[in-house]
This record gives sequence, C-alpha cells and structure tokens, in this order.
Amino acid sequence: MPIEDSYRNLALGKLEDFGKLAEEKLKDKLSQLDQEDLEFGLSLSLQDGELFKLWQDCIENNNYMEVSFMEVMEHHDGAYLKATFKNSKGPYTAERYISIRSSGRIEISYAFFLETKETIV
Repeated sequence: MPIEDSYRNLALGKLEDFGKLAEEKLKDKLSQLDQEDLEFGLSLSLQDGELFKLWQDCIENNNYMEVSFMEVMEHHDGAYLKATFKNSKGPYTAERYISIRSSGRIEISYAFFLETKETIV
C-alpha cells in the first residue's frame, strides 16, 4: 500500500523545520567562537529545550523514513540485521540506524546532517 504524499510531505516538513532551527542555533554558537581557537579543532554541543523537543518529534518519533540500506550478516552466533532509514529535504538529512542481533538485542541510533556550501564561521 503506497504512502500518501501528504503524510510524506508532513514528515519532510518537520525535518526542514528542525534543520532550519538547528542551523540557526549552530551559526549563533559558532559566531561566539574565537577564530584562533579553531586551529585546534572544535567540539560543540547544542543544548536547547526547543531544539530537543523538535529532535524528538522530527527525528526520533518520525515514523516515515525511507529504507536506505539493509544487510543481513551471518555470524558464528546467528544472523545480524543492519538497516538504515533516511529522510532528506534540501540540505537536511536525518538517518536512523537499527541493528538487531541474534540474541534479540536491538540498538537504535540517530544522526542529523546539515550540508552547506558556505563558510559558517
């Protein structure tokens, strides 16, 4: 059964909302840095209540994602399934990684990517 376009567009719209807010917060945080400190690398954490709420709604709880990659691997202790699901809109990409081990252990992780052609700092 095909997914309705309105459902897909709603999910991608949420991703775009999160991406715009994350980009804005990232640019704000980076503008406060001293340029000379960037020579040694950068470790940055964004902690914001509004951003976190959108992360949960748009990335973690988003039940519309397209299958990007799936692999079943045989190990000495049984099969192992790896799957990657992805949503992309413009410069924003959200990914969900799922690993299921033969023991029944399930690991889920998320990533968000922002592609930019400009220099942010």
